[in-house]
Amino acid sequence: MSDADLIIQSRDLVNFRVHQRTLAMSSPFFDDMFSLPQPQPSDKDVIDGLPVVRLSEDAEVLNSLVSMLYPIPSVLPNSYDKALVLLAASQKYDMVGVQSRICAGIQSKIFPALTGPGAFRSYAISSSGNLPSEIGKKLARLTLDFPMTFEYLCDELPSLEGRALRDLVSFRKRCRNNLVSCFESLLEFDQPLKIWTGCNDGKYSHSTLPSSGSPSWFTQLIQKHLNESREAFSKPFFNPRNIRGEYLSALQVHIKSYNCISCTRVHALNGEMFCKELEDRLTQALSEVRTPFIFWNCGSL
Repeated sequence: MSDADLIIQSRDLVNFRVHQRTLAMSSPFFDDMFSLPQPQPSDKDVIDGLPVVRLSEDAEVLNSLVSMLYPIPSVLPNSYDKALVLLAASQKYDMVGVQSRICAGIQSKIFPALTGPGAFRSYAISSSGNLPSEIGKKLARLTLDFPMTFEYLCDELPSLEGRALRDLVSFRKRCRNNLVSCFESLLEFDQPLKIWTGCNDGKYSHSTLPSSGSPSWFTQLIQKHLNESREAFSKPFFNPRNIRGEYLSALQVHIKSYNCISCTRVHALNGEMFCKELEDRLTQALSEVRTPFIFWNCGSL
């Protein structure tokens, strides 16, 4: 800006020429800053005759932030975690209008899928930046798709503040407990599991769980995920949306092995309903666990 009257400098020493009035109008934080009596600037606080305000954000964040203060195309970062850093900066400086533009940009932009480290890094940003609670809840649940061990989180641990890490560990434990309880209940002979009576493979799980009357192919599938769910920190969580595919694969192997007319008939009559019931139970087991950030600001993306 050729007629700028202020320079804001990033932590990596990139200068942005802006207008005090523009900053003040967009941010009560800067409005209060400029309304206070300013000390006589030293030589290092002036560049090309303009006062310098040094900020803790890097040049990429300030470039995006400044682009949203003027009638020029907005610059939104190309990754989800960087977009969250930008949103945190706008919240830090109380730029309500800019926050709305960033949120709209995040909603409309298709970001690359978050990797495991990226999910935990984004969670850390949302925590330290005190972002809207819905963002934190979404990211906390996303971390369930990845292991949570010191080895896996090595590079991201410095960004995870103590409370954020503690809350995420507690959340994962509660999800594990609920998922384990759900899988254990699926090994019991309750509705809708009673539909499988009559399976002729001759291999029931009475020796393992006397109360169970479900056929062995189903019992083995559930027992496998029950065992894996107990290792909730060293492995990703089971995704309830995968249960239908795994159920069908196990059933197909069973029917081919034993030519089981009973299970073929039951599946034809009730298979889809049964799969939906399984998915609903597992989904509810995870969704009813309260996520962290319940005391954060309300908001959603």
